[in-house]
Amino acid sequence: MEIILRFGSESKKIEINLPQSSILIAKSKNPSSDKRWSGVVGEVLNNPIEAKPIRNNDLKGKRVAIITDDWARPTPASEATSLITEELKYTGVDDVDITFVTASGMHAPMSKSDLERKLGKDIVAKYRCISHDGGDWDNLSFCGISPQGTPIWINKYVAEADYKIALGRIYLHEAYGYEGGYKMILPGVSGFDTITRDHSFNFSADSISGIHENPSRREADAVGQIVGIDFLINVVVNAKGQPIKAFCGEPLIVHRSGIEYGDREVWGAEIGEKADVVIASSGSENIPESYDLNALYIATRAVKESGTIICLTKNDTKFDPKDGKDSIDESLFSLNQQEFQAKLSSLSFPEIFKLHEKRNWNLDEREVQYRIKSVRGEFYRRRTIYEIKRREVILTADPNPAIQNVIAKKGSDIKVIVLLECKTTMPKERLYK
Repeated sequence: MEIILRFGSESKKIEINLPQSSILIAKSKNPSSDKRWSGVVGEVLNNPIEAKPIRNNDLKGKRVAIITDDWARPTPASEATSLITEELKYTGVDDVDITFVTASGMHAPMSKSDLERKLGKDIVAKYRCISHDGGDWDNLSFCGISPQGTPIWINKYVAEADYKIALGRIYLHEAYGYEGGYKMILPGVSGFDTITRDHSFNFSADSISGIHENPSRREADAVGQIVGIDFLINVVVNAKGQPIKAFCGEPLIVHRSGIEYGDREVWGAEIGEKADVVIASSGSENIPESYDLNALYIATRAVKESGTIICLTKNDTKFDPKDGKDSIDESLFSLNQQEFQAKLSSLSFPEIFKLHEKRNWNLDEREVQYRIKSVRGEFYRRRTIYEIKRREVILTADPNPAIQNVIAKKGSDIKVIVLLECKTTMPKERLYK
């Protein structure tokens, strides 16, 4: 079977000497879109799932909180915020009782100009607009303890609201499986101590992109239901962040509906049983010089642990990332942010975990949160390396000799999966339903 692998403006033909029934070509639909957030959200606002339309609620004398994502998500929330306020006009709520809160989680709070870009200048001028700060104890309310033991501190404007609306996107997420849903509450508008406790669940083997039923998501959903969202608006986006389709209404059903749609129509590719060999190409992107960790990690999702990944690269090279061997010493805590970040790659994997769980940092709280976030990012990198190393990895500019050698070694009774767009395809044995 002959297959054309494309990368950027170039292409390469590969030949696989196996029956066609042994070869599966996997590629997500990843449709392009010229839609706007105002369009996709406007289409669904008055036809929500398992919830009343916003306008059908009596909110006279009630407090309303509208949660949106922050600067870390490149979403034009301002296109939809005015649609929400228009709906609220029918409810009788007073403007002074409406508060917008950006779900900053572990990120730094946004400036007024940031808020204007995210929410819209007219919104910031007319309504109370808050950038959540998880370290500001004066603006946090205690809401109980989750079934898994997480103490729940939440932005007080959200915790004390009588009616809560959340607006955000759905795409793959490296720890919670997918963005969206009750992740707008945890970590979105939670206190630092709540977030740090929850982020320990991120280290689970199942807390990875494309898996919904994982500890991180379960905890976000549990805490989210305790705090509550009355009306969720989630927009499914493609790999470029373009809006494809919106869902709104009851949070759990909305989020799951968005995931199912995204799996089938945007990022997912059903592969059935994992393969013995995966051939991966960067597709529409330019071919990398040596390797791309994210692309290789996606390939591991389609190949058995005893299998082989053949990845198209500009040069023949070996996969040999450095794991780190050093231990923590006290000098680490005196380093500035840039030096600290650089030092993480030299620490051993167990030391990275210990560092994340350390509680007595002699630093400003915001600085501590920045560094814990950096440590968690390094953990993700190590986890990626660990999974890739459990497979044979061949990085080559010419896959044909590698394919022939693997077939000669493994025999002809094997399954091969070809990932044509490795960076934008999530291979799954079964798509979410």
